[in-house]
Amino acid sequence: MHAALPGAFLAASSLVGVLAQQPPASAERTGARGAIDGRLTWFDRRGAKVGTVGEPGIYRTLTISPDGKRVAAERTDRETQNKDIWIFDVSSNAATRFTSDPAWEAFPIWSHDGSRILFTSNRSGVYDLYEKPSTGAGDEQLFYKSGEGKATNSWSPDGRFLIYYSIGQPTHLRLLAATGAPDRQPVPLVDPKFGSVTARFSPDGHWIAYTSNESSKNEVSVRPFDSATGSAGDPIVITNGGGRTPLWSGDGKELFFIAADGMVTAVDIKPGVKLQAGPPKPLFPAVAGILFWDVSPDRSGDQTRFLMPAPDK
Repeated sequence: MHAALPGAFLAASSLVGVLAQQPPASAERTGARGAIDGRLTWFDRRGAKVGTVGEPGIYRTLTISPDGKRVAAERTDRETQNKDIWIFDVSSNAATRFTSDPAWEAFPIWSHDGSRILFTSNRSGVYDLYEKPSTGAGDEQLFYKSGEGKATNSWSPDGRFLIYYSIGQPTHLRLLAATGAPDRQPVPLVDPKFGSVTARFSPDGHWIAYTSNESSKNEVSVRPFDSATGSAGDPIVITNGGGRTPLWSGDGKELFFIAADGMVTAVDIKPGVKLQAGPPKPLFPAVAGILFWDVSPDRSGDQTRFLMPAPDK
């Protein structure tokens, strides 16, 4: 396996560091980085608001289900400041509480078929990974445990692999088998001397997009991925001038990211023996202070919508 991106977060002020930094005790009292008091809001490619999901609240991490019909999001209770995961029905706006433990639950991600949700929780003292049926029925099960804090990133389309990032200095992206003992061993995705975070499998599972400082700056890169061997190839740097939190379009033909100037930006992608990326196309300014967002799974570019918490104005 080629050295891949498990990175070292340089400092809280660095882009990678800000994204992966686990809130310390002071943040527990004042709120986590990236939390927005408002609504989960849909934006079209021009940046126009085209709808909302759920009721007003304090939202941070979120993901859209593979069929686009539900949203799982971390929401902070205004009275208790407890952070739990809620599930919202996109068509009806109905809200269902998914977790209720007094610990902090965050970073929900869906299984490839939408039947399960993985999330991180510090209920045992360390941020470990747990899973539960997305219907909310049944008990939460320990998915993976280790001595370091960790946050989920992406579940492969074939259901065989999970990408998560460890939380610390340095921070690393790691690849984990989706089945096995709760303390099974992960594999680094990149050279541990670099900082890396926010990885996403492409819709076909053949590529991994992520943010890293392995090129000396915080940029978005893509690596080929072989699901048969569970190995990643050499990086292809996509951005030049900064980029973070990459997302794939539903058909895998575009990569979206937030540029250093805060613009939601699109890049045309042409997979092949060597992936080719087109020039960056700025779309619209992202919500100020946003760290976490998602894109609808629609496969038509004109139908693509972006979901992020935004102030309720």
